[in-house]
Amino acid sequence: MWLIISAAIISVSYFILIFIFESGWKRIPNFELQKFNTEPIFISVIIACKNEYNNLPHLISSLSHQSYNNFELIIIDDHSTDKSREILPVLFKDMKYFQIINAIGFGKKNAIKEGITLAKGEFIVTCDADCIPNLRWLETIAQFQTIFNCDLIICPIKYSKNESLFQRLQNLEFTSLVASGAGASGFGMPILCNAANLAFKKNAWLNSQVSLHEEELSGDDIFLLESVKRNNGKIRFLKSETAFVLTKPSENIKYLIKQRRRWAGKSTTYTDWQLIYTACNVLAISILILFLFGISFVNNKYIVIFIEVFLFKYLLDGHFLRKVRPFFHLENVWFYSLLLSCIYPIYIVFIALSSFLIKPRKWN
Repeated sequence: MWLIISAAIISVSYFILIFIFESGWKRIPNFELQKFNTEPIFISVIIACKNEYNNLPHLISSLSHQSYNNFELIIIDDHSTDKSREILPVLFKDMKYFQIINAIGFGKKNAIKEGITLAKGEFIVTCDADCIPNLRWLETIAQFQTIFNCDLIICPIKYSKNESLFQRLQNLEFTSLVASGAGASGFGMPILCNAANLAFKKNAWLNSQVSLHEEELSGDDIFLLESVKRNNGKIRFLKSETAFVLTKPSENIKYLIKQRRRWAGKSTTYTDWQLIYTACNVLAISILILFLFGISFVNNKYIVIFIEVFLFKYLLDGHFLRKVRPFFHLENVWFYSLLLSCIYPIYIVFIALSSFLIKPRKWN
């Protein structure tokens, strides 16, 4: 009986969570670029770079062809050992305002910090060196900020490749994270963002410096979000296809696990109860599914409960992903969601446990 009651409580709690995400997503209006005359804001684009020789040409090409020109670009080289530093001056020939900085300290978080400190703009946009922004990326962010005057803007990200089954499953899992963060923001409880596409006021970052946990290798994006949220700052998700940046999926399962473990490893430092509630919900239902699956081999009367909980989660997740499908251009949602549902409980429990046992010692 206790197991049935526990399963019911966890399932109801998970239903509430998905309801929040879906309701929040519906509340966010699509943002369309408009024609109006306002003084453009000056943006500082901050990008940390380490051994990105193959990716930098694509990134710089996209930035040099932006429809919005009122920005400076600051690239901070974090002690690259390839030819990244050598190629940068050549790539910048078509750009007006740019700086190439050799990082003094080590790590991505430190590189971003050094870049923001030198930024001339009062509005900061961060991006990763392996991303490719839409050509109207900065124009969309600038106009959105002009209209809504946010302290922090959560911007959309999606994967650039979806060729293999591994990449398609990665895309669905990553999209679920981005869409959940967007939905939560739309519901008034922002919990997730990603520095690969993030915009914020410089003074919001300066006011949050003491809360960015410099002892952690990364996570400054979530820590910044938490700080702005505590200070009652204005946070919005920018729901516009012209605000997308494309990033590459992980090359193999080893790199994917390493990345997700790094993300999860900072969870003990998070203080926002809404983020903790979300993480605990996802972990709890994953543990429940695994437990029911295992105990079904001992007592077959639990097979029905296992199937019910599994299908319950699968249908909830699939329904939510179907709602966000047009914006993220997802394909065969129900099929890939079924495959992911079979793997995800093992994957999420393994990541959660290993992130507490294995702490990363370097950025990459």
